[in-house]
Amino acid sequence: MQKIRQILLFLERGFSQRSIERETGINRRAIASYLQRFADSGFSIAELLLFSDAELEAYLNVGKAEQIEKDPHRIHLKSQFSYLFSELRRVGVTRQLLWQKYINEYPDGFGYSRFCELLQEHIRKQGTTMRLEHEPGKLLQVDFAGDMLHYVDTDSGELIACPVLVAVLPFSGYSYVEYSQVIWYYLYGIWYLSDNISL
Repeated sequence: MQKIRQILLFLERGFSQRSIERETGINRRAIASYLQRFADSGFSIAELLLFSDAELEAYLNVGKAEQIEKDPHRIHLKSQFSYLFSELRRVGVTRQLLWQKYINEYPDGFGYSRFCELLQEHIRKQGTTMRLEHEPGKLLQVDFAGDMLHYVDTDSGELIACPVLVAVLPFSGYSYVEYSQVIWYYLYGIWYLSDNISL
């Protein structure tokens, strides 16, 4: 009933299905099914919000037990979730690589996009998430991306490692990426100035 009340509140405030999915973690198919039940009830959103849980359950017919999963593809994928989730935490492991391994072992399995969708649903259910609000231009997030890249010195043929710097403005998602050995000097300068100059 808590999920239904959340959906009702968001609908009353004019949120789209996509926004409700993002805010609550409830997938759009479930939201669409609830919307159909709301429409079939003959009551407005405002009226439904005034009902008690027992009344909502009666009017929306949501007291039915959840359907037991019968799809063998989903049952197989669900059995793999804990392994997939732990693998995603490893450096260099991507969803594409995990899906390729999954489809090689289980050729009748889900396509890539459905695989990612189901995996994301599982990850959402594993814990709470926190929404961070950012002000434009207030924060710059800087980090090095994974393993170093390498390039070949054309004169000597030597393979030279270089770090990859990634900077993101979190409000807009605007990104800047640079790879160079000079970055080390640049970051040292930032660290030195921030550590030794008080503004």
